[in-house]
Amino acid sequence: MRKHFASVTFLLISGMLNTAVAQHHTSVSRWDRSSAMAAVRSVNIDAAVTEIGDLGDLLALENRTDWPLPAREAAIYKFTQSLASGPRDAVAGAMMQYLSSYRAQVLVPHEDHADGTVPLFNVRGAAAGVKNGWTRSESAAEARVLLATNPAALTAEYLKSSHPAQRAGYLDELQHANPVSVQTVQTAALEQLGESPELTRLLAVTAIITADPLAARRLLTDGAGPGLASALVTLGAQNSIAGTAALLKFGIEHAPATNAALAIAAWWPLLGNDAATRQLLINKLTDPALGSAAALALAQSPDIQTIRQLQRIAGGDSAAARRAQLALNINRDSLLGKVRR
Repeated sequence: MRKHFASVTFLLISGMLNTAVAQHHTSVSRWDRSSAMAAVRSVNIDAAVTEIGDLGDLLALENRTDWPLPAREAAIYKFTQSLASGPRDAVAGAMMQYLSSYRAQVLVPHEDHADGTVPLFNVRGAAAGVKNGWTRSESAAEARVLLATNPAALTAEYLKSSHPAQRAGYLDELQHANPVSVQTVQTAALEQLGESPELTRLLAVTAIITADPLAARRLLTDGAGPGLASALVTLGAQNSIAGTAALLKFGIEHAPATNAALAIAAWWPLLGNDAATRQLLINKLTDPALGSAAALALAQSPDIQTIRQLQRIAGGDSAAARRAQLALNINRDSLLGKVRR
């Protein structure tokens, strides 16, 4: 792909072309998926992609009358994806504007809902992905500088950002930082986590790197958001059985119920043979907040010791008995399913 550098003439031409583009995208056509893909294979879209150098080339490709519509759209889609391999400033703004506002013209039945349709080639979505990739790479480069000069500032920059791709770039680079820089970032995150739970994912990355029990405990007590569950799974996988059992006990006793339930789900599969942890969960069957989480965890453990203890509790109509019976039922259904297979 040729690099594009803005000029007054090019911007004027681009403006006119963009107006034409806005007027052009007015019709769509429905295809069955197999016919559309056959149309794509009928021409050499790879060769066409390599010949695209500017917005005019894209418009010419879109309007080729010797190519079926799915092939034209496939080539535009593939070209859009190819932009991810270069930097942002190698692509003219007018070209990205065109791709970002591209209206799909080839629609195919939705794979799960045949009455609905979806774009066969989501050019607009691909353009958004390219821009997110650029943002992520640029943010990683920014983080690289901060980690070398002022690591604590990375925590502040992470907090200021609300862009997922930007935050992802910061975390990407953090995973390659030296231990001292990681520890500095972790200390800053620990100091602010109570007031800024959005630092959960950042602290989780440092905790996985440092294997620091204090950071893991703070994640349990003050962490929140979608990054917490995956962080707990990773922490459990890299920890010892004894270490994970101690963390789970701490979480059950001190963390909010939601976080403790996440810890039970993440760590009990690793601790199925730990008698103390099993007893801890058995005891929690009476807990209004954690009883269901404990039952669901125990339901994944069809070992004889767990079954016997559940059977002893399952008689009667107490909350604990009902939860024990639920765990037994799930265990039984799981075992029957394995036998049938």
